Amino acid sequence: MTIKTRSTKSIILKSAEELILSYGYQGFSYNDISKSINLKKASIHYHFPTKEDLGVAFITKYSRLFSLWCKRVNRQSSMEKMDSFCKMYGELSNECTRICPIGMVAADYHKMPEKIQQRSQELITQVETWLESMIRTGMENNEFKPTLHPQEMSRHFIYAMSGALKMARIFKDKSRITQTQAALVEYVCLKDKA
Repeated sequence: MTIKTRSTKSIILKSAEELILSYGYQGFSYNDISKSINLKKASIHYHFPTKEDLGVAFITKYSRLFSLWCKRVNRQSSMEKMDSFCKMYGELSNECTRICPIGMVAADYHKMPEKIQQRSQELITQVETWLESMIRTGMENNEFKPTLHPQEMSRHFIYAMSGALKMARIFKDKSRITQTQAALVEYVCLKDKA
């Protein structure tokens, strides 16, 4: 019974994830999930009593996924990590049909319940902190320009890549993502390393 419950819960969350990344938090309902996975709304409410519970689970999932991703790239050089980070964002776009979780949060932030706002801030801080550390290490290892401000640059990375996904979706043009990545590399890396 536990395995089935966990499986149903993960199926609901996966459906919600697709809807949230495609239409935003305000752009879907439990009825949309019900139709997409052929499950009664009562079953969805059993696992996620409120949409807020579902939103918190969504953000929590991405926080966990980012932690796992960080472990996978841990042994890479800072340049390789930067490249991996940008590629991860490109993969999130799913052929220019979705925006990233951070972009979705920003778009709907003031309409979201307080718990989701709080978890969203924690996710963004988690990503910023990782980026800041990666940039600082890259500077120490002479991979990145010594004049960078790691905290500011970490925010620029998030803003640039999140914005690139939005523009790629509007224009159905993945080059908006790759061009942004190339500009970040050129800005951050020492000339002989880029």
